[in-house]
Amino acid sequence: MISTFDSEILPTATTSPHARRSIHHLLTRIVAGILCFAVCGLSLTSAQEKAKNLSPEIAPLAAKYQSDLTVLTGMREKALAQNRQTYLAVLASAQQRANNLGKTDEAKAASDEKDTLTAGRDLTPLAAPMLPRELATSRAYFLREASRAEHEYAVHAQEVAAQYLQGLLFFETKAKSAGQADLLKQIAAEKVKLAAQGAGPRPARGTGRNLVLNGDFSRKNADGTPESWGPGAPGKGVVANEVNTTFLRVVSTDKKETYFLENLDRPAEAQELAVTVRLRCPGLKEKGEYGLVVAQRDAANNLLARDAQCLLKVASPTWRTLNSVVRILPETKHVIIRCNLVDAPMTVDFAEVRVEPR
Repeated sequence: MISTFDSEILPTATTSPHARRSIHHLLTRIVAGILCFAVCGLSLTSAQEKAKNLSPEIAPLAAKYQSDLTVLTGMREKALAQNRQTYLAVLASAQQRANNLGKTDEAKAASDEKDTLTAGRDLTPLAAPMLPRELATSRAYFLREASRAEHEYAVHAQEVAAQYLQGLLFFETKAKSAGQADLLKQIAAEKVKLAAQGAGPRPARGTGRNLVLNGDFSRKNADGTPESWGPGAPGKGVVANEVNTTFLRVVSTDKKETYFLENLDRPAEAQELAVTVRLRCPGLKEKGEYGLVVAQRDAANNLLARDAQCLLKVASPTWRTLNSVVRILPETKHVIIRCNLVDAPMTVDFAEVRVEPR
């Protein structure tokens, strides 16, 4: 039975094609909104249920952490599903075309690739020899976007875990002062859970191999500067530590470019570099820029490219995680990563610098 509302918006036989498309778009948006509201509500309810046995001091923190993780997981799965469906459609078209041309080996290779995706298994980095050549670009795009979705999830999951841990540490300090033994036990248990889930701030550990030798700044020289990083005049820098975070603090006193850099060899198999850094700048009174600079040089040390990545132009009193992807040029042999300040006097903190090959 259709209500008056339904009969007014549902297309009829006399509805024009343009109107049908508009009505379908409207219904799609309504359904998407209802589903989004329901998922967010369910994630919050589920998170609150999991945190109900905790002390009132940390229960809201635990609920928010679980809710944030649920949302992040949903966003990752949605991105992966959309990416997968797009490539599956391309595979189906290529398989049909190969069958029409009598290229049974290519059709089977496309079918096998479809079966792998449908079963939820990961694709191998190298394509099957008989996979149709026209799929090379679509396949590379699929792998790149899948890697991007996983990487973004890992970065943001680490961020919400770090926020949760920071809250736990705050209440741990208060509980120690007040002698709240039961609360301290719960906090310790939550910290163990974070570690078991691979969460929390984990400098120099990520979803892939980090090319930066001392990206977590855990090793420093006698003068306080980070090992394996070379300074750039006229500023100065020193390794510091706060609440489970070790970072490089770089100070510039004028508008000249100030930096610390590390030289990396380009992995032979890499086509891209996934770059990540955490930044903090308490005050920026003048117009300036800070972040990472990624330079590429050839075998003769000629400069091929110099890109500003993960860049901020305003003050950031709290930690912010930024990530980017750099395309490696074919002739690149060496990569230089720089923690860079320019155009204004400022103090900037750099933490968890990662450069992962893809």
